[in-house]
Amino acid sequence: MSTSDTAQAVESTGLRERKKQLTWQAIHAAALRLVSDQGLDGVTVEEICAAADVSPRTFFNYFPSKGAAALGLPPTSVGDEARERFRTGQEPLLDAVCLLVATTSRIVSDRDARKALVRREPDLMATWLRWLGGLRKELTTVVAERVEERTASRAVTLVMGALVETVRDGRPATIEEFAAQLREESRQMLALAEA
Repeated sequence: MSTSDTAQAVESTGLRERKKQLTWQAIHAAALRLVSDQGLDGVTVEEICAAADVSPRTFFNYFPSKGAAALGLPPTSVGDEARERFRTGQEPLLDAVCLLVATTSRIVSDRDARKALVRREPDLMATWLRWLGGLRKELTTVVAERVEERTASRAVTLVMGALVETVRDGRPATIEEFAAQLREESRQMLALAEA
């Protein structure tokens, strides 16, 4: 592949990713607005799709349910690049798991709107908990590719606890800042065991 072909491939991938991000954001924004205005039972997936200008098939490529769309919950799968980076990384396990979680759990920034929505629609807490459980399971599978399963489970459980605490404060702008915040929160949690 020539240099210009490589540059075009990178640009194409970048454009494709930006379009996917814009579609994801449009669906989430429409779902958040409609569910906030009409309630979870008062809106359909079709109405969300019409507001976001996407098909139901596209909707379900991004979100498993209207609740997940309203909360802006990303897929619970770990991408190939993140998986390979984790598997071949040399950093300490806790640091590597924090980076993996930060890379995988794209938490949207409209935390206050989501919090208000969950207060009005308590059933959405079950959606959030299912997402956390699915993410934990997927992360444990990936971490178990580097360490034995019990250690993987413990490491992921610790960092997922840090994730819950970190989300309360809002997500930092970059993945690196998010990973650093997860590391700090995890270390503070570990320090409690020593106190």
